Amino acid sequence: MNELILLCMEMVGTVAFALSGAMTALRRQMDLLGVMILGLITAVGGGVLRDLLLGITPPKVFDDPLTVCVALVSSAAAFLPPLRGQLLRSTLLFERLLLWADSLGLAAFTVVGEQIAYSHLPEGSWFAVALLGTITGVGGGVVRDSLAGNVPYIFRKHIYALAALAGAAVWVVCHLYWDDTAALLMGSTVVVAIRLLAAHFRWSLPKAKVPEG
Repeated sequence: MNELILLCMEMVGTVAFALSGAMTALRRQMDLLGVMILGLITAVGGGVLRDLLLGITPPKVFDDPLTVCVALVSSAAAFLPPLRGQLLRSTLLFERLLLWADSLGLAAFTVVGEQIAYSHLPEGSWFAVALLGTITGVGGGVVRDSLAGNVPYIFRKHIYALAALAGAAVWVVCHLYWDDTAALLMGSTVVVAIRLLAAHFRWSLPKAKVPEG
């Protein structure tokens, strides 16, 4: 049961992040190949960083054609004329879909990343597990924005990495006192809730401002 939930969450994260990468590419007026590549990199980037930090070489994605295919198909779907036209014409639709895609991807990959890190680290390495989960969640978005020539979301948008850290902490607590299924579901729910609330109420961390005069 837990393996099925883990696979489902990984697929949800893959589709969501692939769409967010493809949408970013559309806004930058990239061609179909650029849209698919940016979508793929967004979907697998965080996992690749996590695996390299864990010493898993080659990273798991190179032995997982399903994830690559799902990411490529999801990215290509965003390029289809009907959806592409709607996204490029409506700023409100674009921003809302990007928010949901990015929030779902962040949530799914944060807890999936923790689950994988936990299985490869010594018992009790909770800080490392939470940190690697957060890196898995935010890594793809950082690579996406860097390649698209944007300031990464993590540095400029409403509570982002902090949402991943909060969800990672909830995963650890649930894993200690309940089970893996509760940890996956509760941790991801916290991430999505914080991201959506932060966007709605415009919560953000203090920013450095250049003094006037």
